[in-house]
Amino acid sequence: MADDIEIRKIEKPRIQELDLLKALAIIAMIICHCVEVLGEHRIGYENDFLYFLGYSVLGDYVAVAHAFMFAMGVAIIWTGKDNPRHLIKRGIRLYIMAFVLNFFRYGIYAIIDGLIEGQFHEDTVYALVVQDIFHFAGLALVLTGLLKYLRLKDNTILVIAVIMSAIGGPLAFVFDKSPVLNYMLGHLLVTTEEESCFALLNWYVFVASGLIFARFLERAEDKDTFYRHLLCIAGPIAVVYIALSCMFGNHFLSKYGWYYATSIPESLGLLSIDLSLMAAFHFLLKKSESKRFVVFCDMGRNLTKIYIIHWCILGFVDSIFCYLLEIVFPYWFMYLFGVLLVFVSGWIAGKWGRRFAEWLR
Repeated sequence: MADDIEIRKIEKPRIQELDLLKALAIIAMIICHCVEVLGEHRIGYENDFLYFLGYSVLGDYVAVAHAFMFAMGVAIIWTGKDNPRHLIKRGIRLYIMAFVLNFFRYGIYAIIDGLIEGQFHEDTVYALVVQDIFHFAGLALVLTGLLKYLRLKDNTILVIAVIMSAIGGPLAFVFDKSPVLNYMLGHLLVTTEEESCFALLNWYVFVASGLIFARFLERAEDKDTFYRHLLCIAGPIAVVYIALSCMFGNHFLSKYGWYYATSIPESLGLLSIDLSLMAAFHFLLKKSESKRFVVFCDMGRNLTKIYIIHWCILGFVDSIFCYLLEIVFPYWFMYLFGVLLVFVSGWIAGKWGRRFAEWLR
């Protein structure tokens, strides 16, 4: 009972600009995934501008995975749900959900294909155990819960996260042993491009940054002044970072230019984009009626459900139409399908009900 009271002890209005940041990230993510997944069936897709636009520009820089993890850190503090037991329990549930999602988006089709052909494919293992952002989110929540259990302050947690990133950056691609070992180690550090992503060492800094941001936002007496200062700091950094990325290549600050091997400087660049967008959305909401953005705010609130829904639908389309029927879709279809999938996933998530959300809390 005491735990439940502590979880609900702080009732604050939602940070609408954070919901809009997540909504933008959801739109970019879904279109990116459609282009990435369906586009890879095209010969020479690596050199196509429309593939680069969807996969790299929308998928890496606009605001996707790093924004999600930053938002999770903010929500932990802002909603008061920082009870260690609650965080660990929720993290374990998300981690398990990651494997369930793997099964429904690709694993089930790989198993059926193996049964039909009478042989077990290595791709089946990949489909079932490939790492997903849910794995990282689950581990990040468990780690945060453990650090909170030790009564560490949020600034101390940020220092630990920076140290982890400083270790994870140089260690990327050092451990390349057996596939099984790569998958296991890949939850902590980057092993290979195929067998690891969202490594805890490299990505936890985004969650820790969200914790600190929420604390600053709590103490800010004037939100306009806070966001104005934030934009003055983060905005120029984001512009310089994007400009340098155009000059020296995507993720030039990470080892081998690999997005998931993000280093401390790369993390700062990506966070500057998220913070600049947060400030921009804050002032946008002040100048416009909030009701105009209700659909997008709802989308931000339904992030977890939308993520699951869109992957299940996309996995079905990719497995049946691309792998089984060997259909190669044109780019106009990928982008159109991505836009439609945004609306369909949002609508289904809105109709899903509260059971799933309550289970994750």
